[in-house]
Amino acid sequence: MTVNTLASSSSGNCTIVSQGSTHLLIDAGISLRRIREGLRRVGLSPDDLAGVLVTHEHSDHIGGIGMLVKYHRTLLFSSQGAGDGICRAAPEAGPYVNCFEIGASFELGDITVRSFCTPHDAADSVGYRLLAGGKALCYATDLGCVTDEVMEAAYGADIAIIEANHDREMLRLGPYPAHLKRRILSNLGHLSNADSGSFAARLASSGTRCLQLAHLSRENNTPGLARQAVAGALEDIGIAVGRDLSLDVAPPFTPGRTYVL
Repeated sequence: MTVNTLASSSSGNCTIVSQGSTHLLIDAGISLRRIREGLRRVGLSPDDLAGVLVTHEHSDHIGGIGMLVKYHRTLLFSSQGAGDGICRAAPEAGPYVNCFEIGASFELGDITVRSFCTPHDAADSVGYRLLAGGKALCYATDLGCVTDEVMEAAYGADIAIIEANHDREMLRLGPYPAHLKRRILSNLGHLSNADSGSFAARLASSGTRCLQLAHLSRENNTPGLARQAVAGALEDIGIAVGRDLSLDVAPPFTPGRTYVL
């Protein structure tokens, strides 16, 4: 399995996962031009995709879907709530939406897909655990908190892409209005760096050895702060970054590191 974020931020999210001849996007929240360019860098085009796994209907996760289906007729896979949101935002995508039951497993080519509920202020928001070639990827962003269901789905994944959205102090002192700060800090909002560190420590204890921090806020976080907080939480349980586990931060607007599992 190979995994590569094409973009990851509050402005747009898109990740490519491949196994053999099966290629899937997780979310398509960037322009078709950027999707094409990101795929070109890994030797692919949108016509090679088996589909897009949608986490939820917010624009930074589905913004490119209308043009993707218009020009490439790409299949979309989502929960019912997210599917309804896609059809409202991009009615032309309706014929390509395939809704699944949250928690059920299904096969897309060489990849087994299982979704799980994520606590976020969106209809039927989900994360994904993907299995291929004996390896497991957990994709869990846009979380207000780490529930037992999220932890169970992530447990023992070889690689986990997890949210580290904000530094609490930056958010507290920053320019956002009070209602938006409350939303972000709520159990249906986004994970702080400290919360991400606690999540990462539990994942490392379960055997995860590759971690990528994702969906960082441009206004309320920095890659250095996110990495420092998570690395510190790992070191507190005796996990040394670079020796026992790899840790990096997904770039907001360009492709990140390619993981080969």
